[in-house]
Amino acid sequence: MNKTYINILFALALIFFSLNIYANELENKNRYKLSILSIGEGLSLVDAFGHTAIRVKDTELKNDVVFNFGVYDFNSPNFYSNFVKGRPEYKLAIQNYNNLIQNYITQKRYIVEHQLNLDQNSTKIIIDLLVEKLNDPYYTYDYFRDNCTTRAADIVIDKTNNKFKDDKLESEAVLTYRDLIHRKINENSWAALGIDLCLGAIIDKKINTRETFFLPENLMNYLDLYEGDIIKRNIIYSPGSEISYRENLPSPLLINIILSLIIVAITIFNFKSNKWNKSLDSLIFLISGSIGILIIYLWFFSNHFAGAQNFNFLWAFPLNFALIFAIYKNKIPNWSIGYIKLLIILIILLFLHWATGVQKYNLTLLPIFVALLIRYSFLVHRINRTIK
Repeated sequence: MNKTYINILFALALIFFSLNIYANELENKNRYKLSILSIGEGLSLVDAFGHTAIRVKDTELKNDVVFNFGVYDFNSPNFYSNFVKGRPEYKLAIQNYNNLIQNYITQKRYIVEHQLNLDQNSTKIIIDLLVEKLNDPYYTYDYFRDNCTTRAADIVIDKTNNKFKDDKLESEAVLTYRDLIHRKINENSWAALGIDLCLGAIIDKKINTRETFFLPENLMNYLDLYEGDIIKRNIIYSPGSEISYRENLPSPLLINIILSLIIVAITIFNFKSNKWNKSLDSLIFLISGSIGILIIYLWFFSNHFAGAQNFNFLWAFPLNFALIFAIYKNKIPNWSIGYIKLLIILIILLFLHWATGVQKYNLTLLPIFVALLIRYSFLVHRINRTIK
């Protein structure tokens, strides 16, 4: 009888102890609230793709902070040179939640919160990881593979016991990096033209779903799929109408059409009047050669992942400077004809690249390509006559 009574007391004590442990775990779990904040696009180019940050709320100490991987300092040493070299330095910073939110509300950018309902271990792992990264907050930023959103996505997917890991994450999507860029920045803009000139065919390959998370909106839409038991979605701020990057300049398509018509008109005049406007050709070779040198630098001598395999050099050939000196010689060298014929072949090859999907070129450059073909054909004719 005594033995039975002791067993009952032991069982009750064990249950009471277990309940205390559970209560403490529940209290700790409910103490910290983790959220992913998705910020809408802004008016400037640096804000054109949106932003992502991680919110940590301590309900016991009444702390509400945001871990922000997207902080940079234009005034830091070598910022611009590192940016050109493909090694821009960004850092993780901790900011007051209310101040951050008010800043984005002032900019009229939407704010969507996905509150994560995680177990205590996952919550602790994430908070410890964020705090640890504050000790060494700097990292080399990469537009596509390592930015504020990909870092938040890595934490959510890899540090939460596979709660947000889907087999489809690694499956190939139907879109490319360039397609996704053009969804945020109109192709007929100077920003898109600059991006398309500097970034090569490597961003025209189809990417998997996880790779699309370089864009905050894509990660936000993915988290929406888990709304329910493990995610609570809150719209913190929604403007009357969404804003996006805009340019108050004449479009590059309009400017390029005008430039192309000028090139064609001068070429027709030169052909009919048996004259040669060498200053026009010098300008063409100077501009195309300069762009070609930039392309080669970004491809071979910088750390820009997306600058590789850039076949824009097919029309902006870096050696075009040589022709500037050649056409002004009293006796134009014979090799110049072969060189210009090569430029014609390269542009034809560019069109084949474009048609077969090797690389997508900015559509606003099409009039320039046509004008160059016409001008180079005239130069072959004119130099042939001059040599003879």
